[in-house]
Amino acid sequence: MRRLYLSALLVVLLTDWSFAQTQNALPGRLEFFGGYLDAGEFPYNEFRFSGLSLPSDFGTHRGMEFSITRDLSERLGIKGDFSTQFQSNSFPLSVCLQTPCVPIEQTGQLHPKLFNFLGGPEIKLGNRRWRFAPFTHALFGVAHTTSRFNTSGGAFTLSQTISETGFSMAFGGGTDLRISRRFSLRTSLDFNPKWVGRDDAGARQVQNDLRLAVGVLFH
Repeated sequence: MRRLYLSALLVVLLTDWSFAQTQNALPGRLEFFGGYLDAGEFPYNEFRFSGLSLPSDFGTHRGMEFSITRDLSERLGIKGDFSTQFQSNSFPLSVCLQTPCVPIEQTGQLHPKLFNFLGGPEIKLGNRRWRFAPFTHALFGVAHTTSRFNTSGGAFTLSQTISETGFSMAFGGGTDLRISRRFSLRTSLDFNPKWVGRDDAGARQVQNDLRLAVGVLFH
């Protein structure tokens, strides 16, 4: 009986030691995420080039998101997040070089891109060893936009790029589905307001968007 008691006590002590080692090894661990980003439609935007104003938006359903999270504890981490969204539009242009107007037709192209550079806390809402591990985050940083317009034809040739940078945030969360010890399938949804883009008067406006991301988490 004494041997049985000592064996049980040894198992408990080793289990506690192993658990403590796991807990002690957790802070400082890095997690990497990469995946596909599906973004909603952006509000109307006015792009202004040299003597030319083009109504469009940054709307796109294509993009990518990458993040790296450093664990501070079992539940709390600091996340750095980068995402990019892009699209390409082609449209006809009618240009008049004389009066009365005899329009010359040529093709114009607009290529807007948007980048988010964000960082902030990520909070795990459950045990990391759960098969389903929900999380939430609050991220802050900047959004940077670029837009390139180009056209070439009998009327005129122009290639110009404009850009601007503004404050950006992302609030939301998601769920990690553990596939193996090293990999999880991550899905997330967040609200992403960005102070970039211009209205008809040229004033800065906020671009509100929802970002849905699906990809792989390496841990």
